[in-house]
Amino acid sequence: MQDVVKKRRYHITYLIILFIIVTGSPGYSKGPELTIPFQLINNFIIIDLKVNGSPGMKFIYDSGSEHSLFFERELAQIFKINIGRSIKIFGSDLSRPIDASIGKMVNFETADNQNVQADIIILDENIFQLDKYSGLPISGIIGNSFFKHKVLEIDYDRLKLKVFTPNNINPKKLGYAEVQTRWLKGKPYINPKFYFSNSGIKEGEILFDSGASLGLLLYKNFLDTTMIPDKLIPGTIGMGLGGPLEGYLGRIQKMEIGWAVEENVITNFQQIDTFTLKNDQSGKQGILGNSIISKFNVLLDFNNQKLYLKRNRFGKKSARIDRSGLFIIASGVNLNEYTVKDVIRNSAAMEAGILPGDKILRINGFSSKNYNLGTLNAKFSKPGKKKVRLKILRNGKKFNISFQLRDII
Repeated sequence: MQDVVKKRRYHITYLIILFIIVTGSPGYSKGPELTIPFQLINNFIIIDLKVNGSPGMKFIYDSGSEHSLFFERELAQIFKINIGRSIKIFGSDLSRPIDASIGKMVNFETADNQNVQADIIILDENIFQLDKYSGLPISGIIGNSFFKHKVLEIDYDRLKLKVFTPNNINPKKLGYAEVQTRWLKGKPYINPKFYFSNSGIKEGEILFDSGASLGLLLYKNFLDTTMIPDKLIPGTIGMGLGGPLEGYLGRIQKMEIGWAVEENVITNFQQIDTFTLKNDQSGKQGILGNSIISKFNVLLDFNNQKLYLKRNRFGKKSARIDRSGLFIIASGVNLNEYTVKDVIRNSAAMEAGILPGDKILRINGFSSKNYNLGTLNAKFSKPGKKKVRLKILRNGKKFNISFQLRDII
């Protein structure tokens, strides 16, 4: 009798496995039509693509950008991109218009030889200079129009972008929950609820922006003065088309994005000028960036304009931020020469005497050329009382400086 029961169990198990093989995994009626591996470096989603048969180039996927951008006009001509009419565009910081042209029906090829044809905007001048701030040779940005009428899954667990036709994926069966959004020009805006330390509560619409490496940015223009934290640290919070973005770093008590709750959120605060506010048609009150977005796997349904989230394996980990006070940029042919761009006031680095313009030659006895910008920033973000020893070059003279990492905020 036991043998009969075992045979039945084996038979049932075999049928279940066969059913999954034939029909696909639960939630997927068919596999993705396109899969693009990515790296997560300095909180940027970095993907490798060939353009019209070029060698592999690195692009950043940016859910806060409607269109894809190519930074090098000369390379566009070398790779015979069909360059059409001239246009002017504004970046997300709206600091100034950019001269550009439209590249028509460009062929993009993934690492596993899958092909996509899409238009791309070609900049007359590489104003972004993302190489400096990512430490990688970035050729452009992949925007949402690249995935028009499709569903994009950002799988941070497996570091893959997966592209589906809308009928071939069921978000609920995959454990995703919808987040209420408003879409404008192909970009998703969410409406979280923010809780401040003074018991103030505010709802505000912000851009869901995987192309921003920070966590949360709120515009001070839309906040009551009582909502601004007492402890704010001034400094460079990121980069825009017009150069470094100056603002303040602080914390808010809590942020609710529908069912998802983030506690004690590190927050950037920025005052926006009147010109920028006037020209921003979205009316957004801030940005949710990839430092927080990457705690979730994401489904962006561009066909039905819906956004879904589910916690991933990083979901409960605290976001690591710099504990040195250094804002560093990369340069050189191999992008492994490092210069201090800014030093946060009252930070460990400032108290140790490091100044903007200092070049970092050695870190804890090792040449700085052994690091990339991502691993360097990770070293300055380590928890605990880690001591850092630097050899720097300033005005032709070398100095040894050491300090202990500590929380900035």
